[in-house]
Amino acid sequence: MSAAPALAPSVPRDGLAEPQRRARRAAALAREAGRMTATLPWLGDAPARVLGTGGHAAGRRWRPLLALAVADACDGDVAAALPVALAVECTHTASLLLDDLPCMDDAAERRGELAAHRRLGSAGAILLAVGLLGRAAEAIATVRPGGDRLAATWGGTIGLEGMAGGQAVDLAHLGRAPARGAARRLLRRKTTALAALAAEGGAVAAGASRGVSDALAAVGNDLGWAYQLADDAMDAAEDTAAGRLGCGCAPAAQARRLLARAHRRLEVMPLSETGRDRLHAAADAIVGSMLGERT
Repeated sequence: MSAAPALAPSVPRDGLAEPQRRARRAAALAREAGRMTATLPWLGDAPARVLGTGGHAAGRRWRPLLALAVADACDGDVAAALPVALAVECTHTASLLLDDLPCMDDAAERRGELAAHRRLGSAGAILLAVGLLGRAAEAIATVRPGGDRLAATWGGTIGLEGMAGGQAVDLAHLGRAPARGAARRLLRRKTTALAALAAEGGAVAAGASRGVSDALAAVGNDLGWAYQLADDAMDAAEDTAAGRLGCGCAPAAQARRLLARAHRRLEVMPLSETGRDRLHAAADAIVGSMLGERT
């Protein structure tokens, strides 16, 4: 059970479910899908499919929603954090397109549909992923003030010390003993870097201090790794059969410890009581619900 306090009646149980935030995020992604199709009509509905718009399966979308929830908790304008949310989701989608390629995980499906490379070919999927990453860079650089700082953080997020490096470790250890030491820490970055960026970006867009934004990045880091561990706990048998690298012993217990640490970090942050409560609820929505736990 997480360490979050009882929530005030005015705070929704699911800290990511505020309808207006979800609607804004969905509208921003739909605009991006339309923009891509207008630029390259031969893509057809591929942008809508991979971004989960127009009725296509969308996934949980917790990372961009975390950025918006953090901006709200910092008493900022949620609209100012939309470029961060867009950048985070475009980056995440690009990473899925690349992970699914035959030279990577060789996935046949994604969210119940054919993987992008099965419809566009490997070259098409790669180019679409690169386009999404380019759009992410454009979007996050528009945050004012702080866009330059976030753009640098975004570069590290996707680079060899972030998601790309983590994927390299994952591939190198496929079917082998789990990574240890520095390799294991880099593996974590595949999952944690983008969650940390979402939380930090939401705070920067809201005008929070460097101390607060750094502290919230640490919360995002905890939630990103806890989410991966909780997901591993749910899929342990399937991953073992496929030879995929797990995240260690007792992943569910590790996820609970990280979730509790995220809650402790939130308790000492200089946020309003309502802001803290909203982020406690968001943390439970991201991880606690996967472990069958709610505060």
